[in-house]
Amino acid sequence: MADYLTYAKETMNFINSRKKQGPEGIYWSLQDAAEGRSIYYDEICMYAGASGIIVFLLGLYQATNDVSYLQEAEEAAAYIRYRFDHDRDLKRNFSKYAFSSGWSGAGFAMIQLYKITGNEKYKTFVADIIESAKADAKPGKNGRGYSWTSFPGIVGDAGTVLFFLYAAKTFGREDWTAFAAKAGENFLGQRHDAGNGTCWYPGVDPVYFGAKEDYIDPNFPMGTGGIGFVLLNLYEASGDQRFLDATKGIADFMIAQAVKMKAGSLIPHGLPDRKDLFYLGYCHGPAGTNRFFYKLYEMTGEDRYKRYIDMLTQGVIDTGAPEVRTEGYWNTYNICCGTAGLLNMYLGLWAAFGDETYLEQAKRCGKVITDGATVTDGTEGRECTWRFALDRVAPDVLSTPIGLFDGAAGIGAVLLQLASAEKGQFHATRMLDDPFPEKNKL
Repeated sequence: MADYLTYAKETMNFINSRKKQGPEGIYWSLQDAAEGRSIYYDEICMYAGASGIIVFLLGLYQATNDVSYLQEAEEAAAYIRYRFDHDRDLKRNFSKYAFSSGWSGAGFAMIQLYKITGNEKYKTFVADIIESAKADAKPGKNGRGYSWTSFPGIVGDAGTVLFFLYAAKTFGREDWTAFAAKAGENFLGQRHDAGNGTCWYPGVDPVYFGAKEDYIDPNFPMGTGGIGFVLLNLYEASGDQRFLDATKGIADFMIAQAVKMKAGSLIPHGLPDRKDLFYLGYCHGPAGTNRFFYKLYEMTGEDRYKRYIDMLTQGVIDTGAPEVRTEGYWNTYNICCGTAGLLNMYLGLWAAFGDETYLEQAKRCGKVITDGATVTDGTEGRECTWRFALDRVAPDVLSTPIGLFDGAAGIGAVLLQLASAEKGQFHATRMLDDPFPEKNKL
């Protein structure tokens, strides 16, 4: 049996081989992940940089009680604070206040630090980020609500709204909930009727994928499923019936697009010209889309949403994953598109429903991940890393990314989950868009 905790610690050793001293605090170089790109995500961000690595460090601290991990997380927070105060502009991002690539992700990391340390400076930092976002908000689509970007989905405006709701719940700020609800009106005017009572919502600027204006993303987090998820959260937080009404027809639209595999089905990457491409991971695949259906199940108790989860999960199994690679599940191990995203999904389903089949699938993912690791001797001890293709369309461009969504920190984080599951003490730190339980429900 693999020692997943050791793998996670050795993963952090590798990440620290990229550690740099900032004007204040520390950060980690993203140079290797950025090879072949004119611009990559910013060093502070949740997706690839320091904010996500802080989340991983705090997971290591909770798993080991080694205070050095907490100290390192606080040093990284000092750098992020410095950037916010002195150099707030970011490199590649979907929005300045995006969760994955902008300041909302930094705010999420600060909330995790506040929960562990109780230090008021992290609470203050969160408030500063929110006030900055409020000041920079622009009128939304057709003048409704607020917006920060041309990307409505969770990679953009929806992720920012989720951050407002999360921070409001954490700190009891009803004014932040009210602002999030007002901002969320931006989504209400973007419903597109698809016939028979179904509908879809735009989540991305089609130009991002080089797609035509008729492009529809049915999945999560960039597409219809992601918008549905934030609408459910807005209704839950505000009680405004308009948000719940706006979700009517989303699930039916998504399931209507599903394509039969063997026993299960999968929803295509995009419509109308990507009907034969099936991603499996968090981005565009069941590892993400099942989050929307689980949220629906959790809120309504309707069995059909559990059936949809089972159908998509079986669709993943039908492809031969996690061992077999396919066009939509290429040589990648990260949370965004790869094996770590599947592992997170299976453990989430296991925590929610108690079905040991999910745990067995998670263990299969764990084996694929550890079998794909490269372990070497480094300056801080043994280092564990994964070299893979970030982009499906460039499978021969290999790198060793270190972030929470794009690379090693996220892989290490899900290995921590698996280690805790095997000890009978399951725990997971859930992202803003991950509704699965932090601990076993059953």
